[in-house]
Amino acid sequence: MVNSVRSIAVARYTRQRFSTNCVCAIAVSFAVTCALLPQTRAASDDLFRYRGGLRNSPGERKLNAKQLDAVLKSLRDKAGLLEMRFDENGFLTLGDQTKYSGGSPTARALLDAAASMAQAVDLESHMYSSQVAFARLAKPVAYQHYTSGAKIDVFPLEIDFSDLLKLRGDQQALAAFDLGFVILHELGHVALGLRDAAGDPQGLGECETLINRIRRELNLPERQTYVAQTHTAPSINSTRGSTKLAELVFARAVEKQGRKRIEKFNLNWEASLVGPITEIEVRASKIEDRKVKIVDRGSKIEDRALRIEDRESRAQNQR
Repeated sequence: MVNSVRSIAVARYTRQRFSTNCVCAIAVSFAVTCALLPQTRAASDDLFRYRGGLRNSPGERKLNAKQLDAVLKSLRDKAGLLEMRFDENGFLTLGDQTKYSGGSPTARALLDAAASMAQAVDLESHMYSSQVAFARLAKPVAYQHYTSGAKIDVFPLEIDFSDLLKLRGDQQALAAFDLGFVILHELGHVALGLRDAAGDPQGLGECETLINRIRRELNLPERQTYVAQTHTAPSINSTRGSTKLAELVFARAVEKQGRKRIEKFNLNWEASLVGPITEIEVRASKIEDRKVKIVDRGSKIEDRALRIEDRESRAQNQR
């Protein structure tokens, strides 16, 4: 009788353990499935998620029509490409690159690299952000389609359009640091792997060296340092006392009456109203290595620019 009771108790205990384990297994399986759903949903909702290039974000941060038109106009001013546009899927397409009016060959080469790169850059609007100063690349999001095996890294390019309205200074400096230039700078990071100045507070870095070439080709003054200089100034608002201003200097060599001189143009903004200022420590030992890398990486965009110029000249000869 005792053995019979024990057998019944063991059977009940076994059934309870089995039932509990089943519930746990189902719960774990459900949790894993839920964790995978957002990625699967992103893949099914956006048929172009695994296509590289520059596009308007398909998410809630996407640029509105006015913002997207402003981006296109500013980039077209830099590149001169007459057929460049954002297509119905939000991707930047360059059209016939032999059809251009003015513009910079280097800007055309950079946009060509961006439009054909394997990674994707999503334009996002981050109005009135305290974390975004003009524009920045956020950490890339890696997507993988579990059915097809497709993979892609997507870089959010966060733009605070309101920051550009806070810029003050000479007209030439404002033209040399507008929406198109800040976007081209970030594209230089992704499309060409160029870096910012990381060791010299008076340096430019690889990206701004390239962007300065575009400015030079457009007859605009060139940025003198990557890091903005800051100083305290009286506030316009008397109740605040003083404020910290950030300043960039642009310069251009001109010849007047047979003599060359340097024109300088200043650009400033109230730092607290725009966003964080990059702070850089001086590491003089790395400056020479950085210069070598700039020359090496710069040759890549030069080769691309030369190919585009050659293609453009052949098209001109055929007309």
